[in-house]
Amino acid sequence: MNTHCSHCNYKFEKEPGYFFGAMFVNYAITVGQALITFFICSLFFDKIFDFRILLIIGFVILTLSFFNIRLSRMIWIYAFKNYTN
Repeated sequence: MNTHCSHCNYKFEKEPGYFFGAMFVNYAITVGQALITFFICSLFFDKIFDFRILLIIGFVILTLSFFNIRLSRMIWIYAFKNYTN
């Protein structure tokens, strides 16, 4: 990630460990995506617990992980952004 915003010069890195909480946001996003993928896949398979569904969920999680990291950091930044400046 960039250290400063190119538009408003907002400093993203606050202190060491600032983005530790973003890990929990990333976990929640990943669990939500896995559940949505499971419910969509369960419509197309006869058995609810099919091994192919687990493979599809794993593929979706790995594919979206690069997007989720940045998204969770953005959510974490905007949760604590000071809008009075």
